[in-house]
Amino acid sequence: MKTKIGSSLTLMLIVAVLLISCASVGQYMPISSQESVIGTIQATFVARDSWFSKDEILNTQAYIKLLEAAVQKYPGDIDIRDIVWVTGRTLGSGKIEVSAIGKIIEVNPDGK
Repeated sequence: MKTKIGSSLTLMLIVAVLLISCASVGQYMPISSQESVIGTIQATFVARDSWFSKDEILNTQAYIKLLEAAVQKYPGDIDIRDIVWVTGRTLGSGKIEVSAIGKIIEVNPDGK
C-alpha cells in the first residue's frame, strides 16, 4: 500500500513540475530613470502557442494590448515600459492565455 501511495505522489509531483515548467515569463522594454511613470496597466489576451520566435511575438502582442488598454484610461501622449508577461493555461487549438502588466509613462511630460 505504501508503494502505491509513494508512486502516486511521485507521479503527481512529476506532472506538477512539467505543467509548471511549460509556463513562460518574459520582460520587455525596461524603464529608464528619466521616464515619468503615471500608472500601471494590466491585460490578459489569447495568443498562438509557437516555438518559433515566441518571446518576440509575445513581447509585441503584450505591448499592443497594454497600450490599447492604457489609451482608454490615460489621455495624452503615453507609452508602455517595463512590460512583464507570463503564459497561462493552454486553451486548445494551439492557443494560450497570456497575462501582461506594464508601466505607463508620459512621452513628453514637459511638452517638448
